[in-house]
Amino acid sequence: MLPPSPIRSEVDVIIPCYNAESSLQRALNSVFSQTFRDFRVYAVDDGSTDGTRRVLGENKQFCTFVSQPNSGPAAARNRALRMSDSPFVAFLDADDEWKPQKLRQQIDVLKQDESLGLVCTTCDTCEDGWHSTVTKSNHRFPSAGRLFAHLARECFVYTPTVVARRRCLEVAGFFNESLAVSEDFNLWLRIAARWNIAVLPDTLAVRHKRANSISVTIPPESRLRHGIAALEHVRSTCSNLAEVESRALRHALADRYYFHGSYLLSTGANYAARLSLTSALRFRRLHWRALAKLALGFTPIRLSLPLKTRDDHSDTPDRSVSLHTARKTRDA
Repeated sequence: MLPPSPIRSEVDVIIPCYNAESSLQRALNSVFSQTFRDFRVYAVDDGSTDGTRRVLGENKQFCTFVSQPNSGPAAARNRALRMSDSPFVAFLDADDEWKPQKLRQQIDVLKQDESLGLVCTTCDTCEDGWHSTVTKSNHRFPSAGRLFAHLARECFVYTPTVVARRRCLEVAGFFNESLAVSEDFNLWLRIAARWNIAVLPDTLAVRHKRANSISVTIPPESRLRHGIAALEHVRSTCSNLAEVESRALRHALADRYYFHGSYLLSTGANYAARLSLTSALRFRRLHWRALAKLALGFTPIRLSLPLKTRDDHSDTPDRSVSLHTARKTRDA
């Protein structure tokens, strides 16, 4: 295994680390095994209480790192971004790993097309020993170009697959540190609102899902609320969207408010549920599911229907949220 270039770097590899002692070396080895050699690793130990800092120290010859109090993945990535200065930036979480050809393929694409702000790929997901391949989307769309509307409808950009152009990150702004989850989805949308993006068909990364990851442990209501905040932030900062893009964003917000309202309704928080469902109708007047749930919001019965919510931390696909059993309750 050869070390990365000690002279200069064309790509900065950003790795936030939190209690990743068991997986961090695997992630670093996958970077050091890249066929593209012109890179430097910048890692931030985000308040780990295990041996994460020790692992980083053992790799200090090829990895620049600092430690900070636990502040979340957005703050850790931003800290690493401010430490680095290469023209291209690749993102890898300490749980995950890359295939050897990843950087070379993506850098070649970015150099060939100056209109691209970001290039991502498909990836494998490993959970409890099971592997599955995440395709770019359930919907058909071009593999490159103005893909904001498609991305707003369904997140197909997975963080460990991303290589971005630094100047695009600087113009769009770094990660939104107020978001506990969906901070990556929020940034990819802000980039896609200004530049073309590309999706390579090759599977060049592996995501390993841990039982104690933020996306798993964060309460459903908080995850849904941050998902709304992520899209609202895009709406407030991206003012030059085409009409088809604005409509896709409005519809995405309507769905997020609907999911949030439906979850609140299932817990008996009828008043708060009605507020969210009304917001869904504000963004999409003929959202029939929101209309139906809004009517139910005036009844004192909890629902026991299955609900799908989108978990966008590290761009994970939809997961089911367990709901409370139906019983009478007062209006929250």
